[in-house]
Amino acid sequence: MKTGHKKDYTLHSVINAMRILRLFTPQRPELGVTEIAKALGLSKSTVHFLITTLTKEELLEKTPDSKYKLGLVFLRLSGIIEEQMEIHRESLPVLIKLRDEFDENAYIGILEQNKVAYLQKAESRKPAIVLSQIGNRNPAFCTGTGKAILAYQKEELIAEIAADLPSYNLGPNAIRDPALFKRHLQEVKQQGYAVCIDEIDIGIASIGVPVRNYTGKVVAAVSIVGPTERIQSKDMSLMIRKLKEAGREISAKLGYYP
Repeated sequence: MKTGHKKDYTLHSVINAMRILRLFTPQRPELGVTEIAKALGLSKSTVHFLITTLTKEELLEKTPDSKYKLGLVFLRLSGIIEEQMEIHRESLPVLIKLRDEFDENAYIGILEQNKVAYLQKAESRKPAIVLSQIGNRNPAFCTGTGKAILAYQKEELIAEIAADLPSYNLGPNAIRDPALFKRHLQEVKQQGYAVCIDEIDIGIASIGVPVRNYTGKVVAAVSIVGPTERIQSKDMSLMIRKLKEAGREISAKLGYYP
């Protein structure tokens, strides 16, 4: 099979696999091969091949009467989405309080591989050179939000990110040395907050603290972000204390009680 045809075949198979998964509804929680083939206009052999693959990957599960239902993977994935939606919903009042007290942008974000994705924000009325939108992603290793989460992750993930610190232009204070970066994260964990001054870019400062879910796992971080000059002109110790209070408040809303 030629490379181009192979790519087309693979893409077509993925699309059909997604079509199969979308057939399952609360009204039709279990489906047989014949039902699926008829609904999608596919041959039984094609459906059987795709279902076998989906079952192997635990996206589908075979029932005792030889039908299929959605696998437990979806329950785990729905839990992740539900937690993210809860963070988005519960954090906004807390972010607004931070924004109003310091008149700087306040964010909450989560870790996605080696980047930070922002789920919610309260935007300052002051002019700002940084306006990360909800859903935007920034490198985790040079942001207050990212470091406040990374410091509590497994050593394997920290080592993986430290070994692959990007070489492209960032701010002058971005840490490039893997050993130094790992030591820095240990300090972040010990003190319970991360400060980034001119790391993601010159003139941008951020302070982040961790947020925990009901199990005690750090799943997000709340941060204040603004121009370096403005952030450094404020009472940093007060800002850190208020951020920690905000982190504890959001954690409590997520069910965490130390």
